[in-house]
Amino acid sequence: MKCAMHTDREAVGGCCSCGRYVCPDCKVEIDGQIYCNQCLELKLKSGTWPGAASSGATNTSGLGVLSKAPPEISGWNWGAFFLTWIWGIGNNVWIAFVALCGILPYVGWIISLVMAIVLGVRGNEWAWQSKRWESIEHFQETQRKWMWWGLGLFLLQIALIIAVTVLIISLIMIAATAGLDRNFYWQSIFPTM
Repeated sequence: MKCAMHTDREAVGGCCSCGRYVCPDCKVEIDGQIYCNQCLELKLKSGTWPGAASSGATNTSGLGVLSKAPPEISGWNWGAFFLTWIWGIGNNVWIAFVALCGILPYVGWIISLVMAIVLGVRGNEWAWQSKRWESIEHFQETQRKWMWWGLGLFLLQIALIIAVTVLIISLIMIAATAGLDRNFYWQSIFPTM
């Protein structure tokens, strides 16, 4: 079977609304049901899309670019900022892997920092578009957990840096007060001939 919109591509299923066969680019899957982009767009405009809540509120999460992020979730995402690519895996935001460019020499840390800031700014919107959420409250609760984990790991890193710095300074001070110079350790390993 071929896709109704892209006749050169193989179909992966049929739209449960209109029956047209769709390729991976045309397919949108919601709660195990396959929809074509056209039917989903019509349902979104008419307010009868498949994920409409019984209260009449529209939960458009997980619809990709067709999702409209509600104003309640706008704002900075600390979890995305602190945990970057780890947060991206958990929220199906694959662009977060750009933060792994930090391993590149010279400019990697700049790319990682810029990506962390971009994720902080756009993280809520991207997470809403990329994953199906039960409700706005469920989304906010999950992002709050990401924030606390990210903040905790960040503070742990700071504590470890301070501890290692204090240890190194202490060892230097002990060596200085014992009358040893700072090269004593290396001289004991590699004595001069």
